[in-house]
Amino acid sequence: MHKPTVKVLNKDIVLVGIDFIEGKDFKEDLVRLLEVHDPDTIGLALCEKRFETMEGRDQWREKPLLPEYKEGMTGTIIYQAFIDAVRENLRIFKDVEPEIHIAQLVPLTKDLDVNTEFIDMDVTLVLARAMKGMSPSEKLRMVWYFKSSMLSFSEHKKSKTIIHMEMHDDMVDGVLTSISKFAPVSAKKAKGERIEYISKKILEYSKDGKILAVIPESKLKDIAHEIRMIKKSERIHGEVSGYQHLEEVTKRVYTKALRFVSPLFFISLAVYLFFFSDVLNIWRAWLYWFLAVGGMAALGASLARGHPLSIITSFFLAPFMSLTLIGPGWIAGYVELKVRNPKVSDIKEVTSCGSANEFLSNNVIKVFMVGIFSNVFTWVGLFIVLPIFIAFIG
Repeated sequence: MHKPTVKVLNKDIVLVGIDFIEGKDFKEDLVRLLEVHDPDTIGLALCEKRFETMEGRDQWREKPLLPEYKEGMTGTIIYQAFIDAVRENLRIFKDVEPEIHIAQLVPLTKDLDVNTEFIDMDVTLVLARAMKGMSPSEKLRMVWYFKSSMLSFSEHKKSKTIIHMEMHDDMVDGVLTSISKFAPVSAKKAKGERIEYISKKILEYSKDGKILAVIPESKLKDIAHEIRMIKKSERIHGEVSGYQHLEEVTKRVYTKALRFVSPLFFISLAVYLFFFSDVLNIWRAWLYWFLAVGGMAALGASLARGHPLSIITSFFLAPFMSLTLIGPGWIAGYVELKVRNPKVSDIKEVTSCGSANEFLSNNVIKVFMVGIFSNVFTWVGLFIVLPIFIAFIG
């Protein structure tokens, strides 16, 4: 069995490098290291979300998606499900259980009454921040990568998503390496941010006593170097910035601005008609608006096999919500979510669908399809009604 690599940086920081993918039992080694170094804290290069999906796998898969949707965290649950799919593919095609042996250390450290902390960057943040910096074409390839890992009907395609993963000792780094094939700049930045985050977490806990940090062996050199550079910067410039900026995903300015274009344009047209047209024209314009926008939104929800309540919601809300900054499709999707009440396990079931009909009947897919189709068809309705408004102006 490969022995862990131990690197003592100073009296407060001990780094232990091991393989996070190969499921080798590390309990005896950890007990021995605790006896030798007597740390106040053990830092594990996991994040709470990855631990949650491993330790309470059954409970996590029965977790309802409605609270996540309400809190605007739909993307987060997708990223979690993707990582779970990668782990499952590794188990099936490579016969390994990545990070399970690390998660199993938590109960041991509790029995030993040693403070344990997760020091890795939230995997959903790693992926979200990486995706934020991608070009539109790279984002499409990212979505395809997710689809191949989670939603592919082909075992061959699923196996290709984890090809060469066994060459890594870190599952998250293996995923980022796969992403680097189509988005090298974003993947490299994400890797650097993760090293920075882990390093600053280790330094934070080291200020309260000695920390023994268990990290992937391949990251040992980079993290040690980053810690030294941060310590050097602190000596020269004083306290350096923390890791809080890495826990945010901000939207680009032009992305925010685009949300205002449609509402402002059509509100301006409505105001123009009110002041410079007769009452009959105004009523006709609003009737066409209601029928075109509401009808197309309802058609979109229908094509997505939405529940009748979702279709009705799309029809009546789209004409009004198209004048706001909230896509009417997301409200229709919320109604669909309330009716279907899908769970995380429904995401898991998507991966085992054997036909397109089975795929489209899945509760999670229906929620997303209703939301997306209703929004897209609302835009189609807006462009249909636009020439009519222009005719009224003329």
